Amino acid sequence: MMKRVLLILIVSASFLACAKPPATRPEMALEPPSWWRSVSARDDLGFKDIAAAARQSLEYYKKLAPETTFFIGPMKVTTLDMTVTLQNFLLIVENASFSDEQKVEQIKKEFDFYRSTGSDGWGKVLFTGYYEPMLSCRVTRDDVFKYPLYKKPDDIIEIDLTLFGNDFPRNKLSARIEGRKVLPYYSREEIDQKQALSGRSLEMLWCRDLVDIYFLQIQGSGKADIGGGDIVSILYDGQNGRPYKSLGRSLIDKGAIARENMSMPAIREYLKTHPDEVAALLNQNPSYVFFRMDRGPSLGNINVPLTPGRSIATDSRLLPNGALAFIETEKPVIENGAIKEWIPFTRFVLNQDTGGAIKGPGRVDLFWGQGAEAELAAGYMQQEGKLYFLIRKK
Repeated sequence: MMKRVLLILIVSASFLACAKPPATRPEMALEPPSWWRSVSARDDLGFKDIAAAARQSLEYYKKLAPETTFFIGPMKVTTLDMTVTLQNFLLIVENASFSDEQKVEQIKKEFDFYRSTGSDGWGKVLFTGYYEPMLSCRVTRDDVFKYPLYKKPDDIIEIDLTLFGNDFPRNKLSARIEGRKVLPYYSREEIDQKQALSGRSLEMLWCRDLVDIYFLQIQGSGKADIGGGDIVSILYDGQNGRPYKSLGRSLIDKGAIARENMSMPAIREYLKTHPDEVAALLNQNPSYVFFRMDRGPSLGNINVPLTPGRSIATDSRLLPNGALAFIETEKPVIENGAIKEWIPFTRFVLNQDTGGAIKGPGRVDLFWGQGAEAELAAGYMQQEGKLYFLIRKK
Protein backbone atom coordinates (compact mmCIF):
# COMPACT_ATOMS: atom_id res chain seq x y z
CA MET A 1 0.00 0.00 0.00
CA MET A 2 2.78 2.41 0.96
CA LYS A 3 4.60 1.64 -2.30
CA ARG A 4 1.45 2.43 -4.30
CA VAL A 5 0.95 5.76 -2.48
CA LEU A 6 4.61 6.63 -2.99
CA LEU A 7 4.37 5.81 -6.70
CA ILE A 8 1.27 8.02 -7.07
CA LEU A 9 3.05 10.87 -5.31
CA ILE A 10 6.11 10.49 -7.56
CA VAL A 11 3.99 10.43 -10.74
CA SER A 12 1.95 13.43 -9.57
CA ALA A 13 5.10 15.37 -8.72
CA SER A 14 6.60 14.54 -12.12
CA PHE A 15 3.42 15.72 -13.89
CA LEU A 16 3.40 18.99 -11.97
CA ALA A 17 7.08 19.52 -12.70
CA CYS A 18 6.41 19.08 -16.42
CA ALA A 19 3.30 21.27 -16.50
CA LYS A 20 3.70 24.69 -18.08
CA PRO A 21 1.66 27.80 -17.32
CA PRO A 22 -0.57 28.98 -20.18
CA ALA A 23 0.88 31.70 -22.40
CA THR A 24 -0.53 35.10 -21.52
CA ARG A 25 1.95 37.27 -23.42
CA PRO A 26 3.11 37.06 -27.05
CA GLU A 27 6.71 36.35 -26.09
CA MET A 28 5.48 33.19 -24.30
CA ALA A 29 3.32 31.86 -27.13
CA LEU A 30 6.02 30.52 -29.48
CA GLU A 31 9.27 28.63 -28.88
CA PRO A 32 11.94 27.03 -31.07
CA PRO A 33 11.26 23.29 -31.49
CA SER A 34 13.71 21.02 -29.68
CA TRP A 35 16.67 20.06 -31.86
CA TRP A 36 15.44 16.47 -32.15
CA ARG A 37 12.00 17.49 -33.44
CA SER A 38 12.34 17.79 -37.20
CA VAL A 39 9.48 19.53 -38.99
CA SER A 40 8.20 17.64 -42.02
CA ALA A 41 7.29 20.68 -44.12
CA ARG A 42 5.43 19.15 -47.08
CA ASP A 43 2.64 21.30 -48.55
CA ASP A 44 -0.42 19.16 -49.30
CA LEU A 45 -1.71 21.63 -51.91
CA GLY A 46 1.53 21.73 -53.86
CA PHE A 47 1.96 25.43 -52.94
CA LYS A 48 -1.19 26.36 -54.89
CA ASP A 49 -2.47 29.88 -53.93
CA ILE A 50 0.17 30.37 -51.23
CA ALA A 51 1.88 33.17 -53.17
CA ALA A 52 -1.40 35.09 -53.52
CA ALA A 53 -2.04 34.77 -49.79
CA ALA A 54 1.51 35.88 -48.96
CA ARG A 55 1.11 38.98 -51.13
CA GLN A 56 -2.00 39.92 -49.17
CA SER A 57 0.08 39.93 -45.98
CA LEU A 58 2.72 42.02 -47.73
CA GLU A 59 0.01 44.58 -48.51
CA TYR A 60 -0.80 44.67 -44.79
CA TYR A 61 2.86 45.22 -43.85
CA LYS A 62 3.15 48.06 -46.39
CA LYS A 63 0.67 50.05 -44.31
CA LEU A 64 2.72 49.71 -41.12
CA ALA A 65 5.76 51.68 -40.04
CA PRO A 66 8.96 49.67 -40.77
CA GLU A 67 9.90 49.78 -37.07
CA THR A 68 6.57 48.30 -35.87
CA THR A 69 7.44 45.30 -33.70
CA PHE A 70 6.12 41.72 -33.54
CA PHE A 71 7.03 38.81 -31.31
CA ILE A 72 8.16 35.50 -32.76
CA GLY A 73 8.37 33.79 -29.41
CA PRO A 74 10.91 35.61 -27.24
CA MET A 75 12.42 37.27 -30.31
CA LYS A 76 11.27 40.79 -31.16
CA VAL A 77 11.20 41.51 -34.90
CA THR A 78 10.10 44.45 -37.05
CA THR A 79 7.76 44.95 -39.97
CA LEU A 80 10.84 44.95 -42.16
CA ASP A 81 11.82 41.48 -40.86
CA MET A 82 8.32 40.17 -41.54
CA THR A 83 8.37 41.66 -45.03
CA VAL A 84 11.78 40.18 -45.90
CA THR A 85 10.58 36.79 -44.63
CA LEU A 86 7.65 36.78 -47.04
CA GLN A 87 9.68 38.15 -49.93
CA ASN A 88 12.27 35.40 -49.54
CA PHE A 89 9.53 32.80 -49.18
CA LEU A 90 8.04 34.00 -52.49
CA LEU A 91 11.43 33.73 -54.21
CA ILE A 92 11.45 30.05 -53.30
CA VAL A 93 7.84 29.01 -53.96
CA GLU A 94 7.65 30.89 -57.27
CA ASN A 95 10.91 29.43 -58.59
CA ALA A 96 9.71 27.28 -61.46
CA SER A 97 13.03 25.39 -61.61
CA PHE A 98 12.46 23.93 -58.12
CA SER A 99 10.43 20.80 -57.53
CA ASP A 100 8.08 20.83 -54.51
CA GLU A 101 10.63 18.76 -52.58
CA GLN A 102 13.41 21.23 -53.41
CA LYS A 103 11.21 24.12 -52.30
CA VAL A 104 10.64 22.44 -48.95
CA GLU A 105 14.35 21.79 -48.45
CA GLN A 106 15.21 25.40 -49.30
CA ILE A 107 12.58 26.72 -46.90
CA LYS A 108 13.99 24.58 -44.08
CA LYS A 109 17.46 25.91 -44.84
CA GLU A 110 16.49 29.58 -44.91
CA PHE A 111 13.82 29.82 -42.19
CA ASP A 112 13.53 29.12 -38.49
CA PHE A 113 10.36 27.35 -37.31
CA TYR A 114 8.86 28.46 -33.99
CA ARG A 115 6.26 26.14 -32.47
CA SER A 116 3.14 27.36 -30.68
CA THR A 117 3.23 26.35 -27.03
CA GLY A 118 -0.40 25.32 -27.44
CA SER A 119 -3.01 24.83 -24.77
CA ASP A 120 -0.81 22.54 -22.64
CA GLY A 121 2.54 24.31 -22.96
CA TRP A 122 3.82 21.44 -25.13
CA GLY A 123 2.35 22.32 -28.51
CA LYS A 124 -1.17 20.87 -28.37
CA VAL A 125 -3.41 22.87 -30.75
CA LEU A 126 -7.10 22.42 -31.57
CA PHE A 127 -7.94 23.17 -35.21
CA THR A 128 -11.46 24.16 -36.19
CA GLY A 129 -12.75 25.57 -39.46
CA TYR A 130 -14.82 28.47 -40.70
CA TYR A 131 -16.35 29.33 -44.04
CA GLU A 132 -18.18 32.10 -45.87
CA PRO A 133 -21.94 31.51 -45.51
CA MET A 134 -24.50 32.72 -48.04
CA LEU A 135 -27.64 34.34 -46.62
CA SER A 136 -30.89 35.07 -48.37
CA CYS A 137 -31.84 38.71 -47.64
CA ARG A 138 -33.61 41.75 -49.05
CA VAL A 139 -33.22 45.50 -48.70
CA THR A 140 -36.80 45.97 -47.47
CA ARG A 141 -38.79 43.98 -44.94
CA ASP A 142 -41.73 41.72 -45.81
CA ASP A 143 -43.44 38.66 -44.33
CA VAL A 144 -40.63 36.36 -45.46
CA PHE A 145 -37.56 38.55 -44.96
CA LYS A 146 -38.24 39.84 -41.45
CA TYR A 147 -35.03 39.38 -39.43
CA PRO A 148 -32.78 42.46 -39.35
CA LEU A 149 -29.05 42.42 -40.05
CA TYR A 150 -27.72 45.36 -38.07
CA LYS A 151 -24.91 47.75 -38.82
CA LYS A 152 -22.83 49.01 -35.91
CA PRO A 153 -24.68 51.50 -33.67
CA ASP A 154 -22.99 54.84 -33.11
CA ASP A 155 -23.69 54.83 -29.36
CA ILE A 156 -21.27 52.00 -28.53
CA ILE A 157 -18.38 53.45 -26.55
CA GLU A 158 -15.09 51.72 -25.82
CA ILE A 159 -13.54 52.14 -22.39
CA ASP A 160 -9.78 51.60 -22.14
CA LEU A 161 -9.38 50.18 -18.64
CA THR A 162 -5.58 50.39 -18.78
CA LEU A 163 -6.00 54.13 -18.22
CA PHE A 164 -7.38 53.29 -14.77
CA GLY A 165 -4.66 50.82 -13.75
CA ASN A 166 -3.72 47.20 -14.42
CA ASP A 167 -5.96 45.47 -11.89
CA PHE A 168 -8.81 44.64 -14.28
CA PRO A 169 -9.31 41.19 -15.87
CA ARG A 170 -9.98 42.84 -19.25
CA ASN A 171 -8.28 45.76 -20.98
CA LYS A 172 -11.36 47.12 -22.77
CA LEU A 173 -15.09 47.34 -22.28
CA SER A 174 -17.84 48.16 -24.76
CA ALA A 175 -20.68 50.11 -23.17
CA ARG A 176 -23.48 52.62 -23.59
CA ILE A 177 -24.39 55.73 -21.62
CA GLU A 178 -27.83 56.11 -20.10
CA GLY A 179 -28.24 59.38 -18.24
CA ARG A 180 -25.27 59.54 -15.89
CA LYS A 181 -24.70 55.77 -15.90
CA VAL A 182 -22.30 53.67 -17.99
CA LEU A 183 -24.01 50.35 -18.74
CA PRO A 184 -23.10 47.17 -20.66
CA TYR A 185 -24.20 47.36 -24.28
CA TYR A 186 -27.43 45.58 -25.19
CA SER A 187 -27.30 41.77 -25.12
CA ARG A 188 -28.48 39.42 -27.85
CA GLU A 189 -31.84 38.98 -26.12
CA GLU A 190 -32.31 42.72 -25.78
CA ILE A 191 -31.47 43.26 -29.47
CA ASP A 192 -33.34 40.31 -31.03
CA GLN A 193 -36.34 39.84 -28.76
CA LYS A 194 -36.77 43.18 -26.98
CA GLN A 195 -35.87 45.14 -30.14
CA ALA A 196 -33.53 47.53 -28.37
CA LEU A 197 -32.17 48.82 -31.71
CA SER A 198 -35.39 49.08 -33.72
CA GLY A 199 -36.48 52.46 -35.03
CA ARG A 200 -32.92 53.76 -35.35
CA SER A 201 -32.36 53.01 -39.07
CA LEU A 202 -29.67 50.45 -38.24
CA GLU A 203 -31.27 47.65 -40.27
CA MET A 204 -28.82 47.09 -43.11
CA LEU A 205 -30.72 44.15 -44.64
CA TRP A 206 -33.68 41.93 -43.79
CA CYS A 207 -32.98 38.19 -43.84
CA ARG A 208 -35.05 35.04 -44.13
CA ASP A 209 -33.64 33.11 -41.14
CA LEU A 210 -32.56 34.17 -37.64
CA VAL A 211 -30.35 31.08 -37.33
CA ASP A 212 -28.52 32.05 -40.53
CA ILE A 213 -27.74 35.43 -38.98
CA TYR A 214 -26.45 33.72 -35.84
CA PHE A 215 -24.08 31.50 -37.85
CA LEU A 216 -22.95 34.52 -39.87
CA GLN A 217 -21.99 36.17 -36.59
CA ILE A 218 -20.02 33.08 -35.60
CA GLN A 219 -18.18 33.00 -38.94
CA GLY A 220 -17.51 36.75 -38.87
CA SER A 221 -18.30 37.50 -42.51
CA GLY A 222 -20.19 36.10 -45.48
CA LYS A 223 -22.27 36.87 -48.55
CA ALA A 224 -25.89 37.89 -48.96
CA ASP A 225 -28.10 37.22 -51.97
CA ILE A 226 -30.31 40.31 -52.02
CA GLY A 227 -32.34 39.27 -55.05
CA GLY A 228 -32.08 39.74 -58.80
CA GLY A 229 -28.73 37.99 -58.92
CA ASP A 230 -27.14 40.67 -56.74
CA ILE A 231 -24.59 39.29 -54.25
CA VAL A 232 -22.95 41.51 -51.65
CA SER A 233 -20.28 40.92 -49.00
CA ILE A 234 -21.25 41.20 -45.34
CA LEU A 235 -18.19 42.11 -43.29
CA TYR A 236 -17.53 42.20 -39.55
CA ASP A 237 -17.73 45.70 -38.09
CA GLY A 238 -17.60 45.23 -34.33
CA GLN A 239 -19.60 43.66 -31.53
CA ASN A 240 -21.41 44.51 -28.32
CA GLY A 241 -18.58 43.60 -25.97
CA ARG A 242 -20.50 40.85 -24.21
CA PRO A 243 -18.65 37.55 -23.56
CA TYR A 244 -19.03 34.80 -26.14
CA LYS A 245 -20.78 31.63 -24.94
CA SER A 246 -20.69 28.53 -27.12
CA LEU A 247 -24.08 27.25 -28.29
CA GLY A 248 -22.52 23.84 -28.85
CA ARG A 249 -21.40 23.73 -25.23
CA SER A 250 -24.91 24.66 -24.08
CA LEU A 251 -26.43 21.83 -26.13
CA ILE A 252 -23.91 19.33 -24.76
CA ASP A 253 -24.56 20.46 -21.19
CA LYS A 254 -28.33 20.00 -21.57
CA GLY A 255 -27.87 16.58 -23.15
CA ALA A 256 -29.36 17.60 -26.49
CA ILE A 257 -26.29 16.53 -28.52
CA ALA A 258 -23.60 14.11 -27.40
CA ARG A 259 -20.10 15.56 -27.21
CA GLU A 260 -18.76 13.13 -29.82
CA ASN A 261 -21.52 14.15 -32.26
CA MET A 262 -21.13 17.90 -31.85
CA SER A 263 -20.72 19.91 -35.07
CA MET A 264 -22.24 22.92 -36.80
CA PRO A 265 -24.51 20.70 -38.93
CA ALA A 266 -25.68 18.93 -35.76
CA ILE A 267 -26.50 22.29 -34.15
CA ARG A 268 -28.42 23.40 -37.25
CA GLU A 269 -30.40 20.17 -37.32
CA TYR A 270 -31.33 20.48 -33.65
CA LEU A 271 -32.50 24.07 -34.07
CA LYS A 272 -34.47 23.12 -37.19
CA THR A 273 -36.32 20.35 -35.36
CA HIS A 274 -36.86 22.37 -32.16
CA PRO A 275 -38.04 25.78 -33.42
CA ASP A 276 -39.69 26.62 -30.09
CA GLU A 277 -36.25 26.51 -28.39
CA VAL A 278 -34.36 28.66 -30.92
CA ALA A 279 -34.71 32.08 -29.27
CA ALA A 280 -33.88 30.84 -25.77
CA LEU A 281 -30.85 28.86 -26.97
CA LEU A 282 -29.43 31.68 -29.07
CA ASN A 283 -29.93 34.13 -26.22
CA GLN A 284 -27.62 32.08 -24.00
CA ASN A 285 -24.82 33.65 -26.05
CA PRO A 286 -25.10 37.38 -25.18
CA SER A 287 -22.37 38.34 -27.67
CA TYR A 288 -23.72 40.13 -30.76
CA VAL A 289 -21.84 41.03 -33.96
CA PHE A 290 -22.52 44.02 -36.22
CA PHE A 291 -21.73 44.21 -39.93
CA ARG A 292 -21.11 46.48 -42.86
CA MET A 293 -22.02 45.84 -46.49
CA ASP A 294 -19.40 45.87 -49.22
CA ARG A 295 -18.97 44.89 -52.85
CA GLY A 296 -15.49 43.48 -52.33
CA PRO A 297 -14.21 40.15 -50.96
CA SER A 298 -14.36 38.99 -47.35
CA LEU A 299 -11.61 40.50 -45.21
CA GLY A 300 -9.74 39.25 -42.16
CA ASN A 301 -8.78 41.25 -39.09
CA ILE A 302 -5.76 42.76 -40.90
CA ASN A 303 -8.14 44.08 -43.57
CA VAL A 304 -6.90 41.96 -46.48
CA PRO A 305 -8.90 39.37 -48.49
CA LEU A 306 -8.89 35.83 -47.12
CA THR A 307 -7.60 32.96 -49.24
CA PRO A 308 -9.49 29.64 -48.92
CA GLY A 309 -7.27 26.94 -47.46
CA ARG A 310 -4.43 29.40 -46.84
CA SER A 311 -5.77 31.92 -44.30
CA ILE A 312 -6.00 31.08 -40.62
CA ALA A 313 -7.47 32.87 -37.61
CA THR A 314 -5.61 32.89 -34.29
CA ASP A 315 -5.56 34.92 -31.09
CA SER A 316 -4.26 38.28 -32.34
CA ARG A 317 -3.16 39.26 -28.83
CA LEU A 318 -0.56 36.48 -28.79
CA LEU A 319 0.41 35.53 -32.35
CA PRO A 320 1.84 37.82 -35.06
CA ASN A 321 -0.63 39.31 -37.55
CA GLY A 322 0.02 38.54 -41.21
CA ALA A 323 2.81 36.11 -40.45
CA LEU A 324 3.84 33.04 -42.43
CA ALA A 325 2.86 29.87 -40.58
CA PHE A 326 2.78 26.12 -41.02
CA ILE A 327 0.09 23.75 -39.77
CA GLU A 328 0.04 20.02 -39.09
CA THR A 329 -3.38 18.47 -38.49
CA GLU A 330 -6.09 16.43 -40.30
CA LYS A 331 -8.49 17.23 -43.15
CA PRO A 332 -11.66 15.51 -44.35
CA VAL A 333 -12.01 13.35 -47.45
CA ILE A 334 -15.43 14.26 -48.87
CA GLU A 335 -17.34 11.92 -51.17
CA ASN A 336 -20.94 12.37 -52.34
CA GLY A 337 -21.57 15.24 -49.95
CA ALA A 338 -20.37 13.36 -46.86
CA ILE A 339 -17.12 13.03 -44.94
CA LYS A 340 -15.62 9.59 -45.60
CA GLU A 341 -12.55 9.89 -43.36
CA TRP A 342 -9.97 12.25 -41.89
CA ILE A 343 -6.37 12.12 -43.10
CA PRO A 344 -3.18 13.86 -41.87
CA PHE A 345 -1.82 16.85 -43.80
CA THR A 346 0.68 19.69 -43.50
CA ARG A 347 0.43 23.10 -45.16
CA PHE A 348 1.87 26.62 -45.30
CA VAL A 349 -0.65 29.30 -44.31
CA LEU A 350 -0.88 33.01 -43.44
CA ASN A 351 -2.16 34.35 -40.12
CA GLN A 352 -4.72 36.85 -41.45
CA ASP A 353 -7.74 36.73 -39.15
CA THR A 354 -8.95 36.36 -35.57
CA GLY A 355 -12.19 35.42 -33.82
CA GLY A 356 -14.09 35.91 -30.60
CA ALA A 357 -13.88 32.20 -29.72
CA ILE A 358 -10.23 31.84 -30.75
CA LYS A 359 -8.39 32.35 -27.47
CA GLY A 360 -4.88 31.32 -26.49
CA PRO A 361 -2.00 29.79 -28.47
CA GLY A 362 -3.79 26.44 -28.62
CA ARG A 363 -6.56 27.46 -31.06
CA VAL A 364 -6.54 27.85 -34.84
CA ASP A 365 -9.45 28.39 -37.24
CA LEU A 366 -8.78 27.41 -40.88
CA PHE A 367 -10.70 29.34 -43.56
CA TRP A 368 -12.31 26.91 -46.02
CA GLY A 369 -13.98 29.40 -48.40
CA GLN A 370 -17.48 29.14 -49.88
CA GLY A 371 -19.86 26.38 -50.89
CA ALA A 372 -21.32 23.15 -49.56
CA GLU A 373 -17.99 21.34 -49.12
CA ALA A 374 -16.47 24.32 -47.31
CA GLU A 375 -19.44 24.41 -44.94
CA LEU A 376 -19.24 20.66 -44.38
CA ALA A 377 -15.49 20.66 -43.68
CA ALA A 378 -15.65 23.72 -41.45
CA GLY A 379 -18.66 22.42 -39.60
CA TYR A 380 -17.04 19.15 -38.56
CA MET A 381 -13.39 20.14 -38.16
CA GLN A 382 -12.22 19.66 -34.56
CA GLN A 383 -8.81 18.09 -35.00
CA GLU A 384 -5.67 18.28 -32.89
CA GLY A 385 -2.37 19.25 -34.40
CA LYS A 386 0.65 21.54 -34.31
CA LEU A 387 1.18 25.17 -35.32
CA TYR A 388 4.48 26.77 -36.34
CA PHE A 389 5.49 30.29 -37.34
CA LEU A 390 8.38 31.00 -39.70
CA ILE A 391 10.95 33.78 -39.72
CA ARG A 392 13.92 34.14 -42.06
CA LYS A 393 17.23 33.16 -40.47
CA LYS A 394 19.55 36.03 -39.65
